[in-house]
Amino acid sequence: MESGPIVAYAGVDATAPSLHVGHLLPLVNLLHFYLHGHHVIALVGKSTASVGDPSGRVAERDSIASQRLEEWFGSLWAQIEKFFERGREYAILKGYNQANFGKMELKTNAEWLDRLGLVEFLATVGPHIRVSSMLARDSVKGRMNSGAGINFAEFTYQLLQSYDFWHLYRTANCRLQIGGSDQFGNITAGIDLISRYQPGSPSEASSTPAEAYGLTAPLLTTESGEKIGKSAGNAIWLDGDRTTPFELYQFFATLPDMHIQKYLQMFTLLPLSEISAVMGSHATNPESRAAPSLLAKEVVTLIHGVGKASEAEFITKLLFPVGEEASFSAANIISVIGEMIAKLARRVGAVKSRSVAQSVIKSGGMYVGLKNQKISDPGATVEERWLVDGEVLLLRVGKGKFTVVQAI
Repeated sequence: MESGPIVAYAGVDATAPSLHVGHLLPLVNLLHFYLHGHHVIALVGKSTASVGDPSGRVAERDSIASQRLEEWFGSLWAQIEKFFERGREYAILKGYNQANFGKMELKTNAEWLDRLGLVEFLATVGPHIRVSSMLARDSVKGRMNSGAGINFAEFTYQLLQSYDFWHLYRTANCRLQIGGSDQFGNITAGIDLISRYQPGSPSEASSTPAEAYGLTAPLLTTESGEKIGKSAGNAIWLDGDRTTPFELYQFFATLPDMHIQKYLQMFTLLPLSEISAVMGSHATNPESRAAPSLLAKEVVTLIHGVGKASEAEFITKLLFPVGEEASFSAANIISVIGEMIAKLARRVGAVKSRSVAQSVIKSGGMYVGLKNQKISDPGATVEERWLVDGEVLLLRVGKGKFTVVQAI
């Protein structure tokens, strides 16, 4: 890197309809390379998605129907394009010089894997792969030692990802693969293949190591150490229609203090001096929640843009006031989130049914108004004092779901 720009890539398989926060670290790493003048390739795994990567998994991945795979592939492709678009805007906002940015391109491994026949693959790549090395990978050993075992397609997945790295190395001079720490085995398998398989040389191998490298990032986990992701059933989606900007904001704003400084360093483009300053302020006055609020706003700005971040911040202050009571008017509320009112009422609603509503109220989980008045009577009717300027009712269920109702 000191000698000049390099080509780096990170890949994600189209095994879900959206990216989630677990994908952020590899993508943010790739974004840093791009912002500092390097050529980055974001690879959407279309062919490999139908095979299934066993890394970080305890059970087999469901087979993906062709039509669903096409839909998910298109969705992830568009999301990654949007991520880099937002990333450029966010970087410029933080003072980065656009003239220093590098090159970014999207690719899919279907370009080369779909044209590669099985016999050709085995004849050319197979001789350079050692089964003992494949068996030694943690992702394989973990599955083989589990009750679920591992199927042949998953076992050979590492060969396909290795081939991806080899192909990009040969055709695009890509020397760096970035991935989560669970991808370490797959990445090193690619480096090994690059070293061993060099078509055109007498032995198809070189005595000097290939200049190919891997960079891994730690996985995001829950407090119990469980991986955050789709397969674990706890994904926080980057698609605003699946996890709203407000919900994404709340995820980061309510993280335990132990994560805040690390996440500010990993997920934002804030200078380290500014992060240190805000963490010092947070240590002095943790009740203000200044540091986690900053983290939430920065991440939502990166993913959804400045407007959605400001909107999510406004809603948070509206529903969860901290310190001195803020002043809100009905006109103020409608002007900021007026377009969301009908959408939120339909999408989130208050509760799914009357019986659920009664249960929520009896458990103390329903609040109304700017002062978060707790509703204790399932038979209660709306009171004038709960309305903002006599025309807007805020109704919150638990910590994350809310509805804004405008009187007509």
